[in-house]
Amino acid sequence: MVAPVLSLPSADPIVVAMREHTPAGAMTEPRLAAALDQAIGNPGKLVRARLVHAAAMTHGLDEDLALQLACAVEFYHIASLLLDDLPCMDDAQERRGLPCVHLVHGESTTVLASLALINRAYALAGFALAGQPMQVRLAAMGCLDACLGVPGLVGGQARDLAFADSDRSAREIGRIAAAKTGALFWLAIYFPALLAQPDAEEGRRLKALCLYWGLAFQAIDDLGDVGVAGAADALGKTAGRDEALTRPNLAHVLGVPATVRRITRLIGQADRALEELVERRPAWRYLETFHREYFVANASRIVRYTGMVKVPAPQAVAV
Repeated sequence: MVAPVLSLPSADPIVVAMREHTPAGAMTEPRLAAALDQAIGNPGKLVRARLVHAAAMTHGLDEDLALQLACAVEFYHIASLLLDDLPCMDDAQERRGLPCVHLVHGESTTVLASLALINRAYALAGFALAGQPMQVRLAAMGCLDACLGVPGLVGGQARDLAFADSDRSAREIGRIAAAKTGALFWLAIYFPALLAQPDAEEGRRLKALCLYWGLAFQAIDDLGDVGVAGAADALGKTAGRDEALTRPNLAHVLGVPATVRRITRLIGQADRALEELVERRPAWRYLETFHREYFVANASRIVRYTGMVKVPAPQAVAV
């Protein structure tokens, strides 16, 4: 996936917490332990985990519990990548500069590593939210089910695998991106935001933001897969797989110029959703930081290479 501009020092508290909360222990079967060590020890820029951590801290969770919640969401994400890379899915060869886990440790071990991460993630989420009111915990469990289950990630991946038998339209590509990539942003944004018990209007605007971010993120990823400079430079996975496997890719259907224009439009829509959220409750301002440092920065880099359109700059905000 496209790398944001955020740095990742070895002493990063999220990286440290991920190692502390690994499912592997002293008695873990060695091949499984090695697969988990590679998966956790080769993180990306942790955009989702950082979103969760910032939200949890903003909305009153203490540091240790905020890190647990961030680890939970990142473990869900890593588990999905392990499965995505398998030969029966995307048949990827490389992830974040290293051979994929299944190539090093075997397919069966990789499936078990994914299950171990999902199981640990549910436990960490439960522990982190144990002290919250019942309505928050129930809403959180419903959010996990919607994001990770058939309505979200699992269903989206099923549509992804069946894309060759669909009408292969831009609309179907959008549905898949909303179910897969959008669901993970929904998990990273709305799941920890439940601590603030958002009202119905805030919930609608948060969901809109997740949709815009998810569609923009996937469109940038699609450009990287077809080798567009500025997107491909930071791609953390094997490029060229979408065409080889007849998988959804917006650039294949719309072309590169239209895809860049769509990214620009989505960023503008996200700008407006963020403005409305912050006007309603200033605590949502931390989301603007991520918007500028990730989405605007990456889109601007792509535009700089393609020279096609201008990315609307968001208003400067104090953080």
